[in-house]
Amino acid sequence: MGVRLKDYSVRESMRRINTYLNNDKCNTIDFVTHDLLLNAAGSEELKQNIENMDMTLMTTADILSAGGVESYYREREILSNLFLKGLFRKLEKEKRKIFLISENPEKMELLKNGISKFATELNINGEYVTEEKVGGDDGIVNEVNSVLPEVVFINLSSPEAEKFVAANRSRMNVKFIMILRDLSFKITEDGSIKKGGIADFFVRKFFHSAAANFDRSAGSDADKK
Repeated sequence: MGVRLKDYSVRESMRRINTYLNNDKCNTIDFVTHDLLLNAAGSEELKQNIENMDMTLMTTADILSAGGVESYYREREILSNLFLKGLFRKLEKEKRKIFLISENPEKMELLKNGISKFATELNINGEYVTEEKVGGDDGIVNEVNSVLPEVVFINLSSPEAEKFVAANRSRMNVKFIMILRDLSFKITEDGSIKKGGIADFFVRKFFHSAAANFDRSAGSDADKK
């Protein structure tokens, strides 16, 4: 789709998380969905904001194959939500301070319930619902910095989520910011990701069609050169 993504194994991703928790900068992570890539294909700003993330994580394994990556091992890691399992266990064990940002009470509840599927004793020391507050980005940044969390999880719609991170990462005194998606928490009892409904089916179908057309177009352009 013309978007450069940084894909790592779970082992490498967790190694990078350890680095993020111990360096002196605010690192950024984005979960990538079909919708996000489709939107980025038509927005240079969103594309750049995604590419400027320190790490990108796939919510579904078929995004890998659309990018020309064929790895059964990576597909199993994604389908089993192995990264989130390891991440939340680490944050819980190390008692890292966490701040949550969402756009309305319903999505905040979804975020909390989703996180609780991975860990029940996380140290959540602050939250911000944008719909209930005034002050825009400044209000969020001020509240985050007032409680000094180490990790910020954001569950906002795109492209607003990526735009917020790009504009404010240097203003927040945190170790890393991660944009989570509703799909990240649609898991079965064994921890694997549930298959979506009919709406998700059509989004995936459109995504694969768009990705295939992009590949053919890129190939034609290369032949012309």
